[in-house]
Amino acid sequence: MTATAFVAFLRRELAPTPGRGSATFRLTLACLVATLPILTHRIPLALVVMIVMYLITQEDTAATLLGSILAVVGVTLGLGAALLAWLIALDIAWLRIGCFVAFLFVGLFLKRVLVVGALGSAIGLPAALVMMLPDVGPLSPESLVEFVLWLWLCVTLGLTVNLGVQLMLAPGDPLTLLQRELDTRLRLVEDALRRLGGASNLPPASAAISLDSLATAGMSRPLALLKSASLTNARARQRHETLATAITLVDRLVTDAGALRLVASPTSSAPIRESLMRVADASARVRQMLTDHRWPQSAESAARPVSVDLNAATPPPLADMERTLEQLSAVAHMEPPSSARKETGSRLLLPDATTNPEYVHFAVKGTLAAFICYVLFIGFDYPGIYTSVITCFVVSLSTIGSSNQKGLLRFGGAAVGGGMGLVALVYAFPRVDGLGGFWLVFAIGTAVAAWINFGSPRISYGGYQTGVAFYKATLQNLGPAVSATVVRDRLIGVALGLIVFGLLEHVLWPVRAADRMHARLADVFRSLAAFARVASRPPDDVDARRQLISQQVTDVQGLIESSKFEPGVGAADAQTVERLTGDAQTVFLVLLAIARNAESAAVRPDAVRAATSRVDEDVATILEGLANRVRPGGAPPAIDVDGPLAALEPSIGIPVDATGEDVTYAGALALYRELAVGVNRVASSDRRSISAAALSPVAR
Repeated sequence: MTATAFVAFLRRELAPTPGRGSATFRLTLACLVATLPILTHRIPLALVVMIVMYLITQEDTAATLLGSILAVVGVTLGLGAALLAWLIALDIAWLRIGCFVAFLFVGLFLKRVLVVGALGSAIGLPAALVMMLPDVGPLSPESLVEFVLWLWLCVTLGLTVNLGVQLMLAPGDPLTLLQRELDTRLRLVEDALRRLGGASNLPPASAAISLDSLATAGMSRPLALLKSASLTNARARQRHETLATAITLVDRLVTDAGALRLVASPTSSAPIRESLMRVADASARVRQMLTDHRWPQSAESAARPVSVDLNAATPPPLADMERTLEQLSAVAHMEPPSSARKETGSRLLLPDATTNPEYVHFAVKGTLAAFICYVLFIGFDYPGIYTSVITCFVVSLSTIGSSNQKGLLRFGGAAVGGGMGLVALVYAFPRVDGLGGFWLVFAIGTAVAAWINFGSPRISYGGYQTGVAFYKATLQNLGPAVSATVVRDRLIGVALGLIVFGLLEHVLWPVRAADRMHARLADVFRSLAAFARVASRPPDDVDARRQLISQQVTDVQGLIESSKFEPGVGAADAQTVERLTGDAQTVFLVLLAIARNAESAAVRPDAVRAATSRVDEDVATILEGLANRVRPGGAPPAIDVDGPLAALEPSIGIPVDATGEDVTYAGALALYRELAVGVNRVASSDRRSISAAALSPVAR
């Protein structure tokens, strides 16, 4: 990356985004409030108080409250287990090291298999750190127990202060925030279309919120809000698939609107301007449905967009936006109709927690890297670089791309925060007097770190690391310090951990996000194919299939974001997978509605069952063919779409024509027609992109 490109990247990533300023203020205020008990009661381990605030703070109070509770539970369990291990292993070095390795492995494994993966980190990492305390500093058994108790108190203090500030100032319900996020994106898309269509009576565009900033942020924030809402809100949990599909489709609209500005202008031809205004009106109708909380709604009241004139040299982004809005309108009434079904409770573990060997591979890699760093800092008698062990734990992620990203942000954040700390020690603190001066410098450094922390996923972890390095320099020994040794040791420790883990990650079971993205999307299509075969005669495990496919889609969405940080992965590849994911989610919702409709329907005649079974089999065949196309190294031959889809509509029509019971099967017929539209879209649109994505060098 050139210097100009890097500066442009920073300018884009540090630009204001929705909610960023208020979140920065809340975190800065919480850190300042926490310094009162720290300085008043001379509480050691002040750094821990600040760290947990960065780790837990979310804009919605539900996520902050849940995260705080889980953090206290996890840290209590981890430290309690460590103290019990001390009773056995204190005087036996090899046993203590064995406990250290065991805690690392368990923490990393739980980090991957728990639905709330941070709980695994809260359990394993503190326990592992406690086991290596004798190697970091000479402490007596009594001092070790006291250290553990202070550690627990600091974690609880940080979580309590932060939670109090967030409850007083944070906006609140994550589902409401999610709907606000979707509304903002659709409004900006609508405004952009109207400006390109020549409208002149629009309000001025906001400098703080733009299509570019939302395109940069991607789906990460809406998906995080959906995850929080699904954990705390039964309504969001029931509509999880609908909301997840909407997030993908709305993000596609934002991307298309940004691309459209490059190929269209207010001086375009009259037919193009008319098409722009019609699509803008459709976007407004979809946005109104969300604003009025009428989602999902019935098919009769769903506002369908007017098709653009495809004979008027329509720009490809505009045509894709029209199709995406059609899908959004379909999604609005594709929620399963049965409300009497009891929703399954939240799962603690992922569906494949006990069957997927990748989770064990993940834990082994991270544990081995941390153990190597542990041996190195003991062997070189350099306890100041114990941070290398923590580095191996925190950068241990599911793919090379996500690990590389987090590693770079960890080192870069440590460098920036260390530099800020040095400036404070050398230039600021000698020129200020009293607590007010200290707070001023402290608040400025905290605000800078918090602003980065609340940026997009491309830089947010760097903000946390900036804050940690800044606090290590400025909060030594209960007050401002004059030694820069901790800054140097931290940088060396982080670099060592990154090098060791990076080497192991490329040697032991390497996993690229781009490869996994295509493979996981293929899993989605295979699961949809299996579901399609039994949609009209649903088995007892509909909810299990629903959870599995939902988890697979969530994995794909996360891998789309991670793949953007791997070298050699093109933006077009990620956009193609995102488009196919949205199409697959729409098909999933239709299949789910068909299954729920079949569960509640009366016993159908043989002609009905035979016709729907043929349709189910045709759809499953198409979806299996798509799975073969999108997986890494997938088979390139074209899928035979035309034959099965040509027979689809007549097959659906047989039950109605043969029995004459139009009213009885009108609902099922409408659902199957919607399924035909969805399958045709996902199978026939962008066939070249599917083949290119599957056969790209990265995917191989």
